Amino acid sequence: MSGMPEEWMVRVADKEYGPVDLDALREWKTEGRLIAENEIRRVGDTTWVRAGAVLEIFSNPEAPRLESGAAPESRTWPQILAETFSIYRRGLGRFLLFGLLSAIPMFALQWTLPKLPIPDLSSGGAAITWPTLSPISIALVVLVLIMWPISTAGFQFVADDILKGHARPFASQFRAALARWSQVLAAGLMVYGSYLFWFIMPFTILLSLASSGQLSLLNTFLFLLISTFMVYMNARLFINFLFWHQTSALRPDGALSALRESKELARSVPTAPKLDRPLYRGAIVASVWLLIILVFSFAIQLPFIVARFVGATNPEEAVALAKAAAAATTPDMLTILADLASAAVNLFMQPLLAAAFIVLYYDARARAGKRDEDEIS
Repeated sequence: MSGMPEEWMVRVADKEYGPVDLDALREWKTEGRLIAENEIRRVGDTTWVRAGAVLEIFSNPEAPRLESGAAPESRTWPQILAETFSIYRRGLGRFLLFGLLSAIPMFALQWTLPKLPIPDLSSGGAAITWPTLSPISIALVVLVLIMWPISTAGFQFVADDILKGHARPFASQFRAALARWSQVLAAGLMVYGSYLFWFIMPFTILLSLASSGQLSLLNTFLFLLISTFMVYMNARLFINFLFWHQTSALRPDGALSALRESKELARSVPTAPKLDRPLYRGAIVASVWLLIILVFSFAIQLPFIVARFVGATNPEEAVALAKAAAAATTPDMLTILADLASAAVNLFMQPLLAAAFIVLYYDARARAGKRDEDEIS
């Protein structure tokens, strides 16, 4: 009997699996089915231990230790990538369910919104005539405001549960997201309201300078100065709001406290190497994700663009076709299919960003020395 391999049992959410040997447990760990927080015991023993404490399995642990009252461990870049794709793969189905809650009304809204006319700068006036929203557009805007906070919080709970090894049904995650509705909505209004204010105000001044028709050294200097200020302010907002999705959904302290913690985490450990600072890590991940989105969007839109201009024999005809498509009051089938393709890209890519940032969030908390005081139930 001494030569027989050890057999183990695994316990997840009060359910036991096994018996399996160490090779099987190592394979489960590689696949993401076994994380350091899962409980295991040898067959014949009665004491359960953390899988991460068994060196034969987790000789170089990749998963964070999130025991009650303990700060999560910081990650290396390979660990961040491994955990991100593991969360994305294991939670994709639920990510899509939460994503559809806001994607469907947003998709319908873009077809009902009236088109905003471009101001004619050559006439010397920069006034923008704001169109009146139709009742269905107003209803869809309200629906988006209702569903979007649930979708945003749901993303965080799905990723957080997978990272911590919690096995909760979708209904429980939905109820948890619903409980955070007002907090996420309040934080979101402050975040996007700040972005909108610091974009609209400088942009309005830039539009006035451009429509004045006077190309002077002073106007040029003011234009460059205001443009630089607008970029600077939006960069500061990006830093301050880096982790607002995670803090507003996972922390119960209110919208203002969530935004304050997001700012503190983003600016923490300023003396660490740049690639280890939460700010730089978040900026890198967000930039790579945006680049992937742009590449995928262009690749998927290219066939529709080619199909639209297939009949054009010269640039003038191509411009005429583009103007006709832009002026159409109702979308044609080509436009609908192109919009559906773009919506699908966003729907499948948003969970990847959510998975990456939940890992970065706990990495930032670990580097900032914050302790996990509460468990989200």
